[in-house]
Amino acid sequence: MRHLGVRARLLLAFLAISGFSALAAASAIYAFRQVGARIEMVETQVAPALTSLEVSRSAERIIAAAPALLAAADTARRDQVASELRAELARLKEKLLELKRGDAEAALLTTIEQSVAWLSANLAGLEDLVARRLVAGDGIARQRRRVHETQDETQRLLAPWQMVIEGQIARQADAIRHAGSPAAMEEAARHLAASIAAQQPALAAQRQFSAIVDMLAEASTTDQERRLQVLAFQLGRALREVGATATGLDPRLQPLFRAQVAKLREMSEGADAIPAARRRELALVREGAALLTENAGLSAGLTEAVDRLAAAAKADIAGATRDALAVQRRGTQVLIALVLLSLATSVLIVWLYVGRNIVRRLTALGDGMVAIAAGRLGAPVAAEGSDEIAAMGRAVEVFRRNAIELDRLLEERSQAAAQLEQQVRERTAELERRRAVLRVTFDNMGHGVAMFDAEHRMAAWNQRFQELLDLHDDQVGLAVTYPDFVRGMAERGEYGAADADAEVRRRVASLDRPFLDERTRPDGTVLEIRRNPVPGGGFVLIYADITERKRAEREMAAARDAAAAASRTMEAAYRELKAAQASLVHAEKMASLGQLTAGIAHELKNPLNFINNFAALAQELLVELQQEIAPALAADRAEEANDIVATLSGNLGKIIEHGRRADGIIRSMLLHSRGGSGERQKTDVNALVQEALNLAYHGARSQNPEMNVTLERDFGKDIAPLEMVPQDVTRVLLNLFGNALYATAKRRREERDQGWRPTLTAVTRDHGDAVEIRVRDNGTGMPPEVRAKLFTPFFTTKPTGEGTGLGLSISYDIVVQQHGGSVEVESEPGAFTEFTIRLPRALPRTAAAAAERADGGPA
Repeated sequence: MRHLGVRARLLLAFLAISGFSALAAASAIYAFRQVGARIEMVETQVAPALTSLEVSRSAERIIAAAPALLAAADTARRDQVASELRAELARLKEKLLELKRGDAEAALLTTIEQSVAWLSANLAGLEDLVARRLVAGDGIARQRRRVHETQDETQRLLAPWQMVIEGQIARQADAIRHAGSPAAMEEAARHLAASIAAQQPALAAQRQFSAIVDMLAEASTTDQERRLQVLAFQLGRALREVGATATGLDPRLQPLFRAQVAKLREMSEGADAIPAARRRELALVREGAALLTENAGLSAGLTEAVDRLAAAAKADIAGATRDALAVQRRGTQVLIALVLLSLATSVLIVWLYVGRNIVRRLTALGDGMVAIAAGRLGAPVAAEGSDEIAAMGRAVEVFRRNAIELDRLLEERSQAAAQLEQQVRERTAELERRRAVLRVTFDNMGHGVAMFDAEHRMAAWNQRFQELLDLHDDQVGLAVTYPDFVRGMAERGEYGAADADAEVRRRVASLDRPFLDERTRPDGTVLEIRRNPVPGGGFVLIYADITERKRAEREMAAARDAAAAASRTMEAAYRELKAAQASLVHAEKMASLGQLTAGIAHELKNPLNFINNFAALAQELLVELQQEIAPALAADRAEEANDIVATLSGNLGKIIEHGRRADGIIRSMLLHSRGGSGERQKTDVNALVQEALNLAYHGARSQNPEMNVTLERDFGKDIAPLEMVPQDVTRVLLNLFGNALYATAKRRREERDQGWRPTLTAVTRDHGDAVEIRVRDNGTGMPPEVRAKLFTPFFTTKPTGEGTGLGLSISYDIVVQQHGGSVEVESEPGAFTEFTIRLPRALPRTAAAAAERADGGPA
């Protein structure tokens, strides 16, 4: 032992201590393995117990969801619930397989398997039953729709007959009130009684038919079997009664009405009738309820078997837990004894060996090292022995000798440092002299210069920089940053009315890029400003006074403007030429449109003349026919014939009336399409607007007789005649009035506010040099994006087939190009639209030249 090293001796001590630790660990491992074995037993029993509980819960969920399957109202709901039940049943079977793979009791597993099999079969039967019930319900729904359709057909069959009878009764009652003699009154009373008697069978048949429909509707929804039997009996009796009532109907109505009764009979009697189908549906519902009851019984048996299985697993778990606790207590006692023995052994080893042999020698070595660190390099160092501590002592001795040598070297270096410091002072004085020379040069530069370092502090500047910007001494220096400099300039108005903080943020954000700008100071001085980044951070600002150079540039610009004035005069002449060309194109386009309108009007006038002529002729022939057949008919038939002739005469009168209106519209179209040669004429503006408003309104009423728009006129007084092409301006007004009527009609269809009243307003005003025409409506209005494209050719917001998109484009050309006026639009969606047309009394030069060319005048 004495010749062993510190490492070997420490190793032996630690091996002795570790031996006791190994014994303690072995006893702990044994105890843990015994506890682990019991825990594994618990785990093997926990899984079957949990699985059995999941089987029970899954069966309960299936039983709880089964009524939802029976109550499914349609195929989609049935498929959804059936899919959920099948998924839950699959999970139940999967858990059952897990139980079978375990150590569960075979008898209980057999009981659970049988219950699950019966439950699966019942669910399949319930799904099939629900499918048949839905099919039966769909059949009943179709029959119910047929019943209501038959009722609607019967109403449409009897309603005209009732109207005719009621008309006859009203006329006969009127004849009684206006009879001139007792005989005539008696005759009218006799006819009235006959009409009332003819009406009674139809009313009775209608009531009985409705009663049968109500009974069929009740039979399709009732849930009582006894009520179905009563309804079937009542339906048979009601069908016999309505058949007897049908014999009293008019012979022309009887076959049609009996056909409707036959439809009801088909839906009331037989295997496919509504009562029989409803009985089958109720039987399916009862069968489904029985299946649900059976499923509840199966669930109770399944739950009982699962509870027994879970109870057995719990008993096994409790036994394994008790064993594990016993092993744990014994292992704890053994482990405590070994730990106490290990601690006692460790204390003896540390006290006898580590303290007396190692720590004492290390303390002596440490004292020597502390003395050397304090500067006592002559202190002795203990280095006896041959182990590691002795080696450390020898190393400290070497360190002591090196420290003595280092002190000698430091003395030599202090002398060299004193010589170097003298050289630095001499070179610093030389640098100060050169810096003064550079400062003089910097201050005598012609431009103002300021340099900012990487932290944006003003590192250098010259006198010219202060003079150009009128800066005080406290506004320059290392204490001034670039943001402070910009804020000070902004606050005294150097950048105009800009916000100081915003100006600082804008200029600081671009400091990494070169900058060149010109700025006029409040005193009128023009400065050119350059900013250049410096490599390594920072930048340089250079200010140059360019006031004289800018003055010279302005003088040169004035000379260029004088030279360009002649060029603009030539451009104006060219624009007038282009405007005249556009007016010629517009005149040709309007002429083509007039020819097209005239052609269409002529083509419509010929068939319209035929309609008017033949309608008038048919009216005359109808009068002659009435005179010819009246003597040959009996009194009651003659009266009926007179009614028919009167109705036909009224219809022909309406045809003639509307034909004449259409003929008037076509004549107006021909009149405006001809329009002479398009010559400008002195025209009464108010009369022209009035005529166009009436023409547009009546044209719209002919297309939509239900249109009802309030027309408001606010015409200015004493408006002198205006020179214009009246046919073209009328076409513009017709377009505007037509669009306004269309917008009010569209809002009427969409408007929910019953208090809203459609209104169209036409206003004229004389402004001396021009006449203003405003057309305003309270229709749907237009959003800004529509107003922006309003006068674009072929742009329209109307549905396909209702607008060409050319009306407003042509109107714009007529007002602006041909008459030199203007068209403005104001609109708010859902509120109003207002067009303002201004027609000047004196045409602009370009418009007058274009008008002359359009009229064939001098070019």
